[in-house]
Amino acid sequence: MAKMRPGEKLKVDFNMNGQPIGDHRAKLANYYGALVKDPLNAPLYEVEQFSQIPQENKDKMWQLVLDKFDIGLDDDQEEEERKKKYMRRRKFIMESLNKKYRNFRARLKSDYYDTEETNEDRLKEENMPNFVDKKDWEWLVKYFGSEEFQKKSQRNIKNRSCLDAGHTAGSKSFAQKAEDMYKRDKVMPGLLDVYEETHLTSDKLPVTQMASDALNEMKRLLEQRKAGEISLTDEEIYAKIKPKGKRNSRDRHTGVSPSITSLFGGFSECEKLRKEADKAMNEAAEAKKEAISANEQNKILTKKLKDVERENKVTRHFLEKFLNTIGYNLSDFNMDENLMKNTTMKKTRMKRK
Repeated sequence: MAKMRPGEKLKVDFNMNGQPIGDHRAKLANYYGALVKDPLNAPLYEVEQFSQIPQENKDKMWQLVLDKFDIGLDDDQEEEERKKKYMRRRKFIMESLNKKYRNFRARLKSDYYDTEETNEDRLKEENMPNFVDKKDWEWLVKYFGSEEFQKKSQRNIKNRSCLDAGHTAGSKSFAQKAEDMYKRDKVMPGLLDVYEETHLTSDKLPVTQMASDALNEMKRLLEQRKAGEISLTDEEIYAKIKPKGKRNSRDRHTGVSPSITSLFGGFSECEKLRKEADKAMNEAAEAKKEAISANEQNKILTKKLKDVERENKVTRHFLEKFLNTIGYNLSDFNMDENLMKNTTMKKTRMKRK
């Protein structure tokens, strides 16, 4: 980047989901990291999270990105399309800067705060990060030790414990992995295809036990969908096989963006998808239960109908024998009006005799 000539820009391609791919994808990600480490861009002092950084600083970082990278804002001819792309690209880059900012602070904590037992030791010059201003570090030490931050930290540790499925993508983004799969297979892979590809080793074995469980569950749900037993989408199946202990997750599998919305737009949380998937499966289970109950009721009604038919045959048999004894054939008259008429005539003749 330092060797670039004035006005020179690196062209970054984006996939259909608005995620960077291609040769300069990694350079763009590295540039995000360099920007947020500069306190003139992303201050540390009295800033608890990225959203508290002044808007003018965010605008500055956005412009610095545009100065170094061509992100395709001028590729469209129509003004309306250019505006939409501008908003999408800016949103993505702000989310990426946010993630890099969080990661930077997390490394400061793990490499310099957690390594010492007391604040006194943490504030010693030899133990301080030499690339962070002393005033900034003093504030961070106080903030990291606050009750509010400790609660948040413990919650995040618990959430991270759910992410042990592992993956084999390495430093390559999942968006780039999907692009590589497309070039290899000449078919655009789906979400579940990418998940399977990135959770198997070169020997086609699951990378961890949790990955194995998730892949087996995915296979079971896909077989149920093929058989027509459920109607879950790929996104809902994916949400079902993710670790259940983590809520409001920011999911790297869906792409390099920090949130699942980068890939699916309307879905902001995996937990929301999981609940919808659970609801769909519960409805399918209830429908199946109702169908079984209806089938049982049908069997009962069929049995009752057969019993009635047998009783009717017995009744007809005895009626026929009775009528034969008094000189009538059951087939000679209708059982309703003719039976009454003939019986009356028979009684009349008997009286005359």
